Amino acid sequence: MANLKEVGSGLRDAGTQAVQGVEAGITQGVEHAAPGLEALARFGYASKGAVYGTTGLLALNLALGRGGQATDTQGALTRIQDLPLGGVLIWLLVVGLGGYALWQLLRALLDPERHGAAPGGLVKRAGYALSSVTNFALAYFAYRLAAQGSAPAGQGQGDIVRQVLEWPGGQVLLGLAGLALLGFGGVQVAHALSGKFMKHVALRDFAARHARAVKRVGQAGVAARGVVLGAVGASLTLGAWKGSASGVRDTAGVLTRLRDQGDGLLGIVALGTLCYGVWCVVQALYRRIKIGP
Repeated sequence: MANLKEVGSGLRDAGTQAVQGVEAGITQGVEHAAPGLEALARFGYASKGAVYGTTGLLALNLALGRGGQATDTQGALTRIQDLPLGGVLIWLLVVGLGGYALWQLLRALLDPERHGAAPGGLVKRAGYALSSVTNFALAYFAYRLAAQGSAPAGQGQGDIVRQVLEWPGGQVLLGLAGLALLGFGGVQVAHALSGKFMKHVALRDFAARHARAVKRVGQAGVAARGVVLGAVGASLTLGAWKGSASGVRDTAGVLTRLRDQGDGLLGIVALGTLCYGVWCVVQALYRRIKIGP
């Protein structure tokens, strides 16, 4: 029995040393690659800004009666491709969105911002992981768009929701996803009101009045994003409650619904979404980015 305990203890120690060795190797590799990863993360923020800025500009033009379109980030990428040199721009966005997704993954796994393993910290890191997945998916959409020269055929959100509702426990899963998105949207609005979203941005090079202007743009952008995400989450929650995909809306659906309520309301949210794109570019330039633990 003693021998078995010694063997077990030895295996645990060996496993612990192996894990520590892997972690040390990853940390060392990340530290060596830190300058390149930081540049890629900054390019990612700029790329995200281009996509959201396009989404907001299209919706704003729609509200002003100048053409435009109520669309989501995939629709924005499709419109960007239609621009002169759009094919080149899309390839750049493939790299940028992939870089942003990688940065979010590093935030989740390596915890460079020291959120820790407490429940609140784990929730934030899980959010970064989810952001990584969604942005990798958007980068992949952009890749297929660039490679094929046209928008790839895929399932609509309604089809996906209907499939989820057919899963065992799918209604509960959809409801939880909707509540999570609704909660995240509320947190975004709260951060916009409090100015908490500014804590990672270094604006010491700005004059005080310029810093205030940047903060106002950020507040408008983060609040608008929170409103749209909250509306999407609310529609998912309601769809789960009813067991139906008929009322579920994505970003394009939310913007279309806002237009039904009046061009003024759509214009406010569209301008906010455009501001969010600008805010992402500000982060590309001035965010404090720490790679690795």
